[in-house]
Amino acid sequence: MGGYIEALKQAAVLFPILAVLFTIPYVAYNYHKYGSVLSLRILIVYSFILYLLCAYCLVILPMPTGEAAQNLSGHEAQLVPFAFVGDIIRNTHISPGEPRTWLSIFNNSAVLTTLFNFFMTMPFGMYLRYYFRCAWKKTLLLSFLLSLFFELTQLTGLYFIYPGSYRLFDVDDLIINTAGSMAGFALARAALKFLPSREELDRESFVRGRRVSLLRRIVAFIYDEVAYAILFIVVFLIWTANFGTMSVWVYALIWLAYFALCPIILRGQTIGHRLTRLRIVSSSGERAHWYQYALRYALLLAVLVIVPVLVNVTVSNLAASGSLRELASLVAYGLVDGGYLFMLLFEAVRMAMRKLLFYERISRTKLVSTAEEAKRKP
Repeated sequence: MGGYIEALKQAAVLFPILAVLFTIPYVAYNYHKYGSVLSLRILIVYSFILYLLCAYCLVILPMPTGEAAQNLSGHEAQLVPFAFVGDIIRNTHISPGEPRTWLSIFNNSAVLTTLFNFFMTMPFGMYLRYYFRCAWKKTLLLSFLLSLFFELTQLTGLYFIYPGSYRLFDVDDLIINTAGSMAGFALARAALKFLPSREELDRESFVRGRRVSLLRRIVAFIYDEVAYAILFIVVFLIWTANFGTMSVWVYALIWLAYFALCPIILRGQTIGHRLTRLRIVSSSGERAHWYQYALRYALLLAVLVIVPVLVNVTVSNLAASGSLRELASLVAYGLVDGGYLFMLLFEAVRMAMRKLLFYERISRTKLVSTAEEAKRKP
């Protein structure tokens, strides 16, 4: 029992790392397909990942010590089907006329191992039926393949990392694990009566996907910044190889070129917008003109970067020349930076309320969701 608990502890430690690595592509997939990320869907999918991680840790842990690993040789396998039945009979001492001996079956290691292997894969069948909507034939195949993967992991000594297998490949485990998954598949029918179906989750996701949320805009902007960073690295390497040092204004021009040209090429979308099912249109809902894209992002660049930098540089120069005293320069910095932070907070609140932002009002553009368009595609 202690080994099982230790394996589950290791899974709990590894899960946050795996979740972080999985989150970025998973969020992109959900926004691209549905236009939203549903909390219940996240709970279901991440619990499935945690379950698989726990099952995997239970299969491979505990690993052999260094001394034990050196003594490993060969790859052992038990290939006789239903050999566990004989093990249970041999290790169980029950007298039919003595009821107190009947409980000894629960102290039988063969029984406990069989029950453990059965219940370990039961959630797999439940997930396959409930969330992934697999038919029983597909569930049977996937359950067998999962069990085979576990057994081959043991047979190969963790993919030949060890010179021999430190766990026994057992054909009975294939049978019991697969049977456990199919039992879970059968029990999932009861769960369907109490939990929302996959179809209901999809419908709710599409309904939410029609709205342009604050998180969705932030995720789209993050993806765009990643794409811009890749473009910038390429331009930077070419520029420095041919022209030497790059001016700070070239950074801004590359940024503006990316955000102004992408909507023209991709019909109102940047790369981030395409991944999150968003599109820039005019305030009337029609396709925006090219100059509206340029004005939209020129205003954003000016207010977020150029104006604050220029104001701070001006205050610094005035303070260095003696035109502003130390206290006056501190007050000026406080007003500039405080006003800047207040403006960002104000616009973030407006964004959360789904109001048009300053650069959208001036450029007469807005973001709309294209998730409904994706839903109607065959």
